[in-house]
Amino acid sequence: MRLCAHSFLRLWTRIALESGQRLSLSPSQFVLGTYEGQMKWNLSETVDYKGIAQLGIAGTSRRHHSLIAETYIVKGEERARWFFALEEEKVKNRPVFVNYLVYDVPLKEFDLSKAVAVLKQVFPQWLDSVSTGDDKPLWNMCKEKLECVGV
Repeated sequence: MRLCAHSFLRLWTRIALESGQRLSLSPSQFVLGTYEGQMKWNLSETVDYKGIAQLGIAGTSRRHHSLIAETYIVKGEERARWFFALEEEKVKNRPVFVNYLVYDVPLKEFDLSKAVAVLKQVFPQWLDSVSTGDDKPLWNMCKEKLECVGV
């Protein structure tokens, strides 16, 4: 998760600089590292990155959205995936999220450049949604280009 943390810090910063909007980062940017300026981050040496099961960049326009990186185990195999969690509706005043897969592989095969390559297909629409407060560009692109992997 160390590599993903660095990538998410840079992505979070880029979105803030290009859109003027500050999305939330979990764990917090203050926990993960120190910003040195010019898109450079020094990761904290005190953080147990292997112990972080999930990273997220989240925002809300009319509906909540998050890009999530996580590790998980299925049938004894440790895997890594990135996905968008998009609020589709509210049921009993609670949000219901639908997940759209960006990248999912066994952890040993995780390749940051491949995950980023898929994310680049959706990034302009994500930035547009964040900048304008209009959910449609991100939601439509996820539905068109990414696999829906459940609620």
